[in-house]
Amino acid sequence: MWCLPHPNMDGHCLVLLDTEGFGDVEKGDQNNDTKLFAIAILMSSMFVYNSKGTIDQQALQDINYVTELTKLIRTKSGAEKEQGENFMEYFPGFVWVVRDFMLELIINKRKITPDEYLENALKLKSGSDEKTKQFNLPKQCIRYYFRSRNCFVFDPPGKKKVLQNIETADDSELDADFVQSSNEFCDFIYTNAEKKTVPGCGGKVVTGAMFAHLLNTYVDIISNGKLACLDNVVQSLADTENEKARIKAIGHYEEQMKQLLTLPTETAEELNTIHEKCHKEAFDMFLKRALGEREEHKDKLQRTIEGIFKDYSKRNEYESEKKCKDLLTKLFEKIDIKLNNNTYATAGGYSEYLTDRRCVENRYVSEPRKGVKAKEILREFLDQRVAESESIRQKDQSLTDEERRMEAKKDRQAMMELQKAAMEQQMQMMKEIFENALRSNEENNKQFMKMLAQEREAGRTEKEKFEEIRKKESENMESESGRCVIQ
Repeated sequence: MWCLPHPNMDGHCLVLLDTEGFGDVEKGDQNNDTKLFAIAILMSSMFVYNSKGTIDQQALQDINYVTELTKLIRTKSGAEKEQGENFMEYFPGFVWVVRDFMLELIINKRKITPDEYLENALKLKSGSDEKTKQFNLPKQCIRYYFRSRNCFVFDPPGKKKVLQNIETADDSELDADFVQSSNEFCDFIYTNAEKKTVPGCGGKVVTGAMFAHLLNTYVDIISNGKLACLDNVVQSLADTENEKARIKAIGHYEEQMKQLLTLPTETAEELNTIHEKCHKEAFDMFLKRALGEREEHKDKLQRTIEGIFKDYSKRNEYESEKKCKDLLTKLFEKIDIKLNNNTYATAGGYSEYLTDRRCVENRYVSEPRKGVKAKEILREFLDQRVAESESIRQKDQSLTDEERRMEAKKDRQAMMELQKAAMEQQMQMMKEIFENALRSNEENNKQFMKMLAQEREAGRTEKEKFEEIRKKESENMESESGRCVIQ
């Protein structure tokens, strides 16, 4: 295997795969060749088969591995036998390279192209007897399995001396026609070899990790003599990639939340806004990488992010609570000192206490970024000091009973208003969290449905293209030798 930057496509890698030659007399095992043939086809987006001399019946018999493919490969699990017509969606383009080609490309006194030479060689022989069927079978398979067919012919690269040192020979030492054919062949591959995609997944391009997964899976299945069910292999790849995509999306969400978030936030809405941004980025990242049936992984991602967000919400409340309690403790230090010194245990002490407390409350309210628990913690803190306030009020002998009742009533009203404000803040926070979750789910579902629609459209277009090719091939083969079914 060679990997190099693609000459014509930025950001893509051109992978060249080479197998050992078929028909090795030392191995004497055609099954080994058939397995290699199958794996090479499954891993390619453009399959190049090279032979020497001409494309005659012997050459077509030598490529009889193509007739054995249905013994190794199924597109779907289930039936023991399967028509080969579905393979086109999984198989690559087919290029037959003929080396040391010495013939003139002329048929019926008309000059033809290498592609026309291949098509002429793949014409079916008329007849329905078993011998004719076997004669036609390799041709039928090549015509019906592969999404495109092309041919290149090469003159010998040079004389014997050049051939002996072909690995180090300079282009100037090689036959000019050979060099020209080589350049045309390379240009064709660079321009026409499609990106390797995952069948049935909306044109998702195979990455290096996905390529390795597919190769390992195909080798394990085929070398163990099992049928390679392509749907199952794709689903296995999709499950692996979707889990990776989910984990990566979660990591991105957590990383972005750490970078953008400073706890406690002033409001629940501030936390929700950051969460929405990070959630959308993570979800988009997942959809961009995910394959095939990914509803389960999408839902799992959603549940995980919701769980992390709940933890952030609890931490946000905890940090707010801690900050508010620390602030109130610090602000009430002077009042506590006066209490310890019995400063308020005099005539007019209650009024002085209320003035000091309101001053502290005002300073507390004006302090920024106390977070979502600010009003609730203030209410709880003042609730804890009710007995203290009542004790000071009772000791203030300068107040009349009526004044004490009025002051107590004002104090209770202030506490009730504070309690109401705290409840409203809590209800608003819960409302914002609910609305945020609803909004995020709606946005994510829209994005998911949009991507599914795009993939279905891409799959429909691809399927229509293959159906058109199949229909055309069926009509051609039917007109040549009667109805042919490949199994």
